[in-house]
Amino acid sequence: MPAPADPALDADDRRRVADALRYLGRDLHHRSFGVSAERRELLWQEMDRCLALAERIGGEADGAVARQPSEPPALEPGRGAVLITGASSGIGAALARELAPSLAGGEAPLVLTARRRQRLEALAAELTARHGIAVQTIDADLARPGGATALLEQLERRGVAVHTLVNNAGFGLRGTYEQVAWAEAAAMLQLMVVACAELCHALLPAMQRAGSGRIVNVASLAGLVPGLPGSTLYAACKAFLIHFSQSLALENRQRGVRVMALCPGYVRSEFHAVLGVEERIRERLPGLLWMDADELARRTLAALDGSRTVVVPGGVNRLLATLARGLPEQATAALSTAFSRRYRQG
Repeated sequence: MPAPADPALDADDRRRVADALRYLGRDLHHRSFGVSAERRELLWQEMDRCLALAERIGGEADGAVARQPSEPPALEPGRGAVLITGASSGIGAALARELAPSLAGGEAPLVLTARRRQRLEALAAELTARHGIAVQTIDADLARPGGATALLEQLERRGVAVHTLVNNAGFGLRGTYEQVAWAEAAAMLQLMVVACAELCHALLPAMQRAGSGRIVNVASLAGLVPGLPGSTLYAACKAFLIHFSQSLALENRQRGVRVMALCPGYVRSEFHAVLGVEERIRERLPGLLWMDADELARRTLAALDGSRTVVVPGGVNRLLATLARGLPEQATAALSTAFSRRYRQG
């Protein structure tokens, strides 16, 4: 007879265990590069076990609380909260710092969400002390099924109406498509495609009724140029966000909702450090291709006041996007392969 479930482990506890296992699985995957083939195989086996167990535990937690969120709180024209996903570091944190001064004196909060609660709370304390604004934090894992729904439920429970949505959360994967564990690939699709689409779908109606709202989908230059070897799903997810934003912008142009796809190139953040390629890329990639996250945030807010739907910040990045559209397919494929071999691979 199986032992009864531990009553101390509620749905939130199970999610935290599942999140820890996913983190461990991704860490094992990153560590598998630069080791012997035999050692790599062992690490991948352990990674698969961790990710499979995470899905099992996370699924049990979802089953305990799964429900479709009701209609979000009503939004008043020109007012409402700013919600930034992936706000614990990098571009998300830089956007939060850049947006914060404009919220001073208002009643609507800045809502920051990511997996790392301590970082979110530290950033919230900083912004509250510096600008005197209301900042709310929600630790959520949008890479798991049900993560976006849980976030929407939290917003509903707190009575938060969102005027500006910034879909920024994302991560990269190393290795060719078949080398990536499917659980990790599925998490990428869930985070960078499904969760973004779900949040837009849930929050857009209130913006339409108010005749006021903004949606920023953080895509990438990678979505505008031919896919790089070793970046199969990442580039595809970003290309989806670009086309999704373009259609959404056309549908809502006459309804007062501004939709923008942000397509930065290389940004100084933790992104490449997590991939384990930061030092190599920083050494090999020319400095003119890099942009600081703070500079990107300033350019983003300036572009948000404009009318362009697809925004590529930086002259060099715009030139690369133009060349990618104009060169023959064979030439762009050869350049992508050479770039990946020189800057991304060992």
